[in-house]
Amino acid sequence: MPKTAFFALGLAAALFAGAIAAAAPPSQTLSPSAQNQREGATTGLGTSHRFATTAAAADHCPGDVIVWLSGPNLTYRLPGVPGYGSGVGQYACKAEADDAGFTAVSP
Repeated sequence: MPKTAFFALGLAAALFAGAIAAAAPPSQTLSPSAQNQREGATTGLGTSHRFATTAAAADHCPGDVIVWLSGPNLTYRLPGVPGYGSGVGQYACKAEADDAGFTAVSP
């Protein structure tokens, strides 16, 4: 095969690889809450990031503080705050709740 054919083949391969790279979406690092919101959660903290028990939440985010979400507003209670774990609600990871726009209820 002539040298020009090898050059042309190599150039075509490089252009094709560049086209594939350009077509791929840019890699983004989204937080779990942002990813969940992108997938349709209305608050940014959908059901896959809300848990029935503190143990389940802790398994999801080891080392994070587990908060109690309850009520219609975007608030949570920290452990030790009156109302933590009582009534209707779910447990969540504090970092994800903060990222989703939730704020702590004052004691």
